[in-house]
Amino acid sequence: MTVTLRQIEYALAVDEAGAICAAAKALHVAQPSLSQQISSLERSLGVVLFERTATGTSTTPAGRAFLVEAQQAIHAVERAREVAVRAASGTRKDLIIGANEMTSTLWLAKSVAILRASAAKLSARVVNFADTESLTEAVRSGGIDVGVGPLHASSWRERRHRIGSLELAMAVPHGSSPTTPVPAGNLGAQDWVTCPSNAPVLTGLRKSIGDTRTDDPSAANLNAAISYVDAGLGATLVPSGYALPASLDMVTINPPPTVDVYAFALRSTDAVTFNQIAREISTHNPS
Repeated sequence: MTVTLRQIEYALAVDEAGAICAAAKALHVAQPSLSQQISSLERSLGVVLFERTATGTSTTPAGRAFLVEAQQAIHAVERAREVAVRAASGTRKDLIIGANEMTSTLWLAKSVAILRASAAKLSARVVNFADTESLTEAVRSGGIDVGVGPLHASSWRERRHRIGSLELAMAVPHGSSPTTPVPAGNLGAQDWVTCPSNAPVLTGLRKSIGDTRTDDPSAANLNAAISYVDAGLGATLVPSGYALPASLDMVTINPPPTVDVYAFALRSTDAVTFNQIAREISTHNPS
């Protein structure tokens, strides 16, 4: 199966426009060419992504599932290009903070705002990563200045500072579970959706209650896992206070599963800068 980024971009455009002709116009390509690319993509995947109607197109369930992951693929390529260019240039025009998706966006936004205000020439921004391995590799390669997220402290022997402990809760379809805390011991029959960010914590939780199943649906990232929950495939673990869509509920677990969050960087990173970042992020830690 060969799927190109151009085909993915075309499929996303058709989904957004709701019609081949409108998407072709937005993309500045000929309508027959776009139709051919979409048909080729569907043949490669072996599924129908769009139903053609007299008024346009409608995305099939298979198409919606594909496009959730496809959108993340586009984001991953854009992020990879940015990190590669940054690593190759060796420049330090701005400060890039890499954030695991389990890290609170509001938490980091406040920290970055203060960092920018603290020095007129400091430009700080955040790049998001779907899993800890990708984030640590980006920090190790020099493309990211400081990483923030869950980390096995023993595996990182460079600079690190513990920010705090992040509590996780269950995201479930609305009305499918009581809103009061659920004892962890009652979760043995719960179906789960995993993703790289929550898989280690979920594995530990299930081990503690004797749940040895390994056939969970696996999503590329936390946003995709939440979409799977919305589709009725199970529950997933999210940070407490995570902004869920209205169709989902957040249910606490007793005792709540937790994960330690660190700020971490290479030893070559300026100690004063690193300590300033770690201090500001710790100050706005929501835990």
